[in-house]
Amino acid sequence: MKIYLFTAIEPAYKKDFYRQIRSQNMRVTGITAAIVTCTTLITHIITLYLPIAKSLPLGQWGPLIIIQRLLVISSAIIAILIYLIRRKLPYLQQNRYHFLVILYSLCFIGSCMALTFLAQHNPKNTMTMMLIGLLVIAMVEVFSFTQLLSICLLTGATFSFYLHLFQVDPVQLVGNLNIFWLMMCAFFVVSRLLYSYHANYFIKIKTIEQKNEEIAAANKLKTEILGIVAHDLRSPISGIRSVLHLMQEYPFTPEQENKYLQWIGEACSTADQIIEELLTAARQSEGDKLQTNYISLNEWLVNVRDNWQQQVKHQQRLLLELPQGEIKAHIHTGKMQRVVDNLLHNALKFTPDGGDITLGMRPHRGGVRITVADTGIGIPEEMLPNIFDRFTSARRKGLHHEPSTGLGLHICKQLVQQHGGNIYVSSQENKGTVFNIDLPYTVL
Repeated sequence: MKIYLFTAIEPAYKKDFYRQIRSQNMRVTGITAAIVTCTTLITHIITLYLPIAKSLPLGQWGPLIIIQRLLVISSAIIAILIYLIRRKLPYLQQNRYHFLVILYSLCFIGSCMALTFLAQHNPKNTMTMMLIGLLVIAMVEVFSFTQLLSICLLTGATFSFYLHLFQVDPVQLVGNLNIFWLMMCAFFVVSRLLYSYHANYFIKIKTIEQKNEEIAAANKLKTEILGIVAHDLRSPISGIRSVLHLMQEYPFTPEQENKYLQWIGEACSTADQIIEELLTAARQSEGDKLQTNYISLNEWLVNVRDNWQQQVKHQQRLLLELPQGEIKAHIHTGKMQRVVDNLLHNALKFTPDGGDITLGMRPHRGGVRITVADTGIGIPEEMLPNIFDRFTSARRKGLHHEPSTGLGLHICKQLVQQHGGNIYVSSQENKGTVFNIDLPYTVL
């Protein structure tokens, strides 16, 4: 177990931990105050009506009754306030009243001290009563280092003040002060040990929760991948099986053979693409440092446009819009190539013959914006919020029945975020879609 004697819990857990212990302190203080109210009230009744209690000197009887009544009243008020706070207020707002915990802790310790100081004028008994008060508070409350130090200093100042009033013998005065500070050190250590226990327990619980979330996410990903494999890979495999059946069962001409082989090749390419996207989505080692190259984005986008110009099978026009000045940036060319390729591929899928696809770039807010715009069929409004989700339900086949895994845009978003940027989409049905990749000035 890690001991937090003079330190606090790790920053990653600090906020949630303090929120939890404040709530716990509120609940425990309310219960403690209710118990103290009942026990002190019973003791007060016994003091009033037990004959032996009335034998106390008059100078001690009055202060004893006053202290008991004050302790009953203060404990009852605190118990009622905490009960109302916990019952009426939302969980997150309850912690605003954590000062009641510290206030009652000081009140309880002070009452234990005052019971003997004012009632018996006996510092030795004061030590006993105060030790009981300190141990009770140390065992039931969990304080931060600052709060604990404040309680120690206020208690020490109060004790020293009253000790000088009720004890004038210098030898006993020094002895009692030494014993008092030893008790305060013990109180501090016990309280910090309790803090350490709760902190270690909290960290273990959070670690277990984190691992469970990772396991649940891995299981969900596995289920989703299996679903994609079962659904999407079935189509190209079924296509290959159908073509093989035709080639085996029926005579065919050389022209038909070439057509069959072309169908098989296209089905294999589709299956390869699906498998590659599944592997990319499943990789969890993307936290490695991004290896970038300092390149001219103008030249890079010209090459991208030229490569895609040769791949356009239908009658769309692929346009390029670049700024007059050259823009250079640090990017991972392979990953950014995949992003732009995916966006261009989608634009071609959903743009009818005769439509325009524009690949553009311009400076934007100190960084650079790369745009892929089309004049295609657009994206339905209800699909836009989920367009970048993994295995999104927004996936659909292209105008020429091209398949979709629902992974492409999710992968694009991951790769852009690795560059410190973000990707946005705006679309209107039957008017077109615009994807904007915003890269920050840090890549320039």
